[in-house]
Amino acid sequence: MVKNLFFSFLIFFSINSYCLVLTEYENFYETDGAYVIETLKKIDEKLWIMESTAEHSLFKFYQKSVFYVENNRIYSTEMERRLRAFGGLRKENQKYLINHLTKEVEYTFNKKEGKFNFDNPLYGNLTLQLQLKFDLRRDDLPHTTDYLFLDKGKVKTKKFFTEIDTSNEESFPSFKISEIRDDDREYYLWFKEDELLTTYKIFNDFGTRTATWRLKESKLSGE
Repeated sequence: MVKNLFFSFLIFFSINSYCLVLTEYENFYETDGAYVIETLKKIDEKLWIMESTAEHSLFKFYQKSVFYVENNRIYSTEMERRLRAFGGLRKENQKYLINHLTKEVEYTFNKKEGKFNFDNPLYGNLTLQLQLKFDLRRDDLPHTTDYLFLDKGKVKTKKFFTEIDTSNEESFPSFKISEIRDDDREYYLWFKEDELLTTYKIFNDFGTRTATWRLKESKLSGE
């Protein structure tokens, strides 16, 4: 019974000499008075839910992903993103239901609805962050990986470059993940080299402004 309970909360796999642990948490990020609350919870024996709420001077943003993991690969079953930016001048409401048996996506993007078929795993912002951690191999760095990303009712390709962080800005070893984009905007993630590969910093380029979100507090399940 203890063993089953233990494995209902943890998923282990080897990354060279250390293990990444997928476990329930609540992270708090801040930047210039704005904040992000990000949570990961196990909702049954198979499914996890990851949520993120952001409050910034430029926008309010909510994200949700429901997913399961098989063979170190994330399979999303439901995703949602809501955005209100620039005082309401820009609004977005995206919802996705992903059926892996029929290989069909049912989506809503604002007032538009539709369906399409897919072959390979599809990601959103939250599940992509986790999949980058699942795919990280310390002895295979630097490397570049492509992912299929759901956005505005379409499938797009996102490319990320992962490397060891050599900036020496932190007192602990870490990894830097850079999005390779076609425009001049930048997006970076930094993972701490611990058993959780904790995301401790995120950089967003909004065009007119930038934001660096830093981890202020992290609570694990049971703490």
